[in-house]
Amino acid sequence: MFDFVQNNSIAIKVILGAVALTFVGFGVSSYTSVVDDPYLVKVDGTKIYKKDLDRALDGQPADAAARQSALENLIRQDLLLADAKHAGLVASTEQIRNAIAAIPALQDNGQFSAARYKDFLQARNMSPETFEAQIAREVLLQGQISTFVAGQFVPRTQVDALIKLLGEQRAVQAAVLQPQSVAADLKLDDAALKTYYDANAKRFRAPEAVKLQYVVLSQAALADAVNVSDAEAQQYFNEHSADFAKEERRVSHILLTVPQNATAAQKAQVKAQAEAILKEVRANPAKFAEIAKARSQDPGSAANGGDLGFFGRGTMVKQFDDVAFQMKPGQISEVVETQFGYHILKLDEVKTPDFSTAKEAVINRLKQTKAGAQFRQESDQLTELAYQNGDSLQALVDKLKLKPENSDWLSRGKPSSDPRLANPKVLDAAFSNDVLKKKHNSEPIDVGNNTLVVLRVAEHQPERQLTLDEVKPQLRSELIAREGAKLVEKRGQAALAELQKGGTPALSWSSAHQVSRNNLAGLPASDARSVFSLSTAKLPAYAGVKHDNGDYVIYRVTAVTAAPAPSDADRAQLRNVMGEVTANAQLAAYLQTLRETYKVIQPKQAADQGQQ
Repeated sequence: MFDFVQNNSIAIKVILGAVALTFVGFGVSSYTSVVDDPYLVKVDGTKIYKKDLDRALDGQPADAAARQSALENLIRQDLLLADAKHAGLVASTEQIRNAIAAIPALQDNGQFSAARYKDFLQARNMSPETFEAQIAREVLLQGQISTFVAGQFVPRTQVDALIKLLGEQRAVQAAVLQPQSVAADLKLDDAALKTYYDANAKRFRAPEAVKLQYVVLSQAALADAVNVSDAEAQQYFNEHSADFAKEERRVSHILLTVPQNATAAQKAQVKAQAEAILKEVRANPAKFAEIAKARSQDPGSAANGGDLGFFGRGTMVKQFDDVAFQMKPGQISEVVETQFGYHILKLDEVKTPDFSTAKEAVINRLKQTKAGAQFRQESDQLTELAYQNGDSLQALVDKLKLKPENSDWLSRGKPSSDPRLANPKVLDAAFSNDVLKKKHNSEPIDVGNNTLVVLRVAEHQPERQLTLDEVKPQLRSELIAREGAKLVEKRGQAALAELQKGGTPALSWSSAHQVSRNNLAGLPASDARSVFSLSTAKLPAYAGVKHDNGDYVIYRVTAVTAAPAPSDADRAQLRNVMGEVTANAQLAAYLQTLRETYKVIQPKQAADQGQQ
């Protein structure tokens, strides 16, 4: 019911990073003591290095915004730790021990496992002291925000008041006045256009541009011209069949599941049951499907007699997969243990690769292989011919049978719509001194996908001032937008004033639709503020809003429906959200105070490193 509020709240874990709330970091924030690298930020004397930021991102690719966000989280964590340190707070040995014991990865059957702890540390080449120091850090962080996370008291009166606001619906109609609609009323004669042109002449300049003549050597085009016979394709398939169609197997199974926290004795009991079923199906293989329907605990296949359909190698878990691809059709396996429980497998059918289904892929492979060799050979010739015959593309056309092509006008600010010419390297070459001024062929330009382009300039046009006649359509459009916006705002305000006095100006109203603060139904947020700020003591009520695109919109509220009576669940949901919003606001204020209390220093040279 309260999606609007939830979508606009900020979770505490976003302010601090999830590491501050759960013990899953395992070294994410283990600040290095290396001093050779310049630090990114220093918080109250504690330095954050690039390695720390990389660890916080856990190897995930991140753009500049994501890296800055992660760095901000590290800064906030250090601010909290600095305040804890100055308050004399430390994590006790008992707190650290309890925190480590609570980590699921270090437990066996719900209990802390010293063996798992040892393996965990060895796998990360980490000493107990180092890991415990990290856990101590997280214990302090959790302690610093526990007051905020614990929840906030929200009075029932506030909850009920907000429910009324969020649940209230208003029937709204809109009348939109657009600048284009008043174009006929604007003075847009040649004199007005000339005045506007003269005032903005610097804006109306054509950039330097070129028209290109070019040839393209493409492996894809070479492949299209390659012929492959059926006999050649069949022979290649016979030699490389595994590359085109993976063998698939159809398996049926009977599964007896094992509870996740089962004891060794419970596992043994289930395995014994599976062994008994194995004897039964081996004694009468024809009843495998019947027994699977009755006894298998796999809800996805039991109803189908355990049939899992066809699957390729690697689809199933390793233990299952290894057995399935070693069996012969009709064979029944031994009992196989996986993470899901105990399985009995029966191989029903093997589907081997078929040339007819793979023929197209085989031919494409052969074409690409042959074209690849030809492309490498001709690319060498292309380079040589383009250089030795630098004043023309004709040698490339004659000897390599390439088709000469011509471009439209291209400028640095207006790349070609042809993807082969849209590559920035094409424009760099076209406007280079060697190609543009000396009128030489370019070197072969690699535009990707095994495609090379050689170009020369066919026509060149220096930067110039556009004439009035050339830009008249643009001038007219801009004046309509600018002057039309002024006129519709003036007329819209006049119509709004008339409506508010009870008049009926000629306006085209949309059909009424219901909006609420919780569901704006497409209404822009800025417009919604105007609609919901209207007094509804007397209806209809009107509001006018000017949009950035020049439109002027008049809204008419014709009816108001009070919020429905909330359920206890609604109240509880909203109370939780309001508590979270309050907690976030308090935590944000606390963090701002810490920033003002403790020095946060970011060296100028380190700023760019943090963005990389």
